[in-house]
Amino acid sequence: MNEMTISVAGMKGENCIQKIESALLSLNGIERALADLKKETVTILFDEEAVEQSTIMQTIEEAGYEPA
Repeated sequence: MNEMTISVAGMKGENCIQKIESALLSLNGIERALADLKKETVTILFDEEAVEQSTIMQTIEEAGYEPA
């Protein structure tokens, strides 16, 4: 398992946190996704053999946010 933290622009409240976490957790290979509103980040624990980082970034974008 790998862990990475991604900066995410555009989070405004609890609904945003839930939307990002739910979108990421729906991916095969994501073990944990914890969004932090104050830091504007999401920390993800994932299996790199099951999901690519590009897929993670794309999922965040498709949820309506800007990963960096």
